[in-house]
Amino acid sequence: MDVWVRFFLGTPRRFCTTAIALALVVVIFNPCLLSLAVARLLTALMPVMGPAMMVVIIVVALRMIGGGGRKH
Repeated sequence: MDVWVRFFLGTPRRFCTTAIALALVVVIFNPCLLSLAVARLLTALMPVMGPAMMVVIIVVALRMIGGGGRKH
């Protein structure tokens, strides 16, 4: 049993691959879980999206004002 655990969960890369494969199998059998997970993720990220967009707009505006990083 220890051999199988080490094979599927031994390294972070193997753990992520196993978790993603397991999640895909679950979503294939129950697609409602995917929509629920995406809805909850978006609900959690909404308070952060406003300030993040403002920072991105300010950085882009400052780069445009400063010449966009191009050499003349």
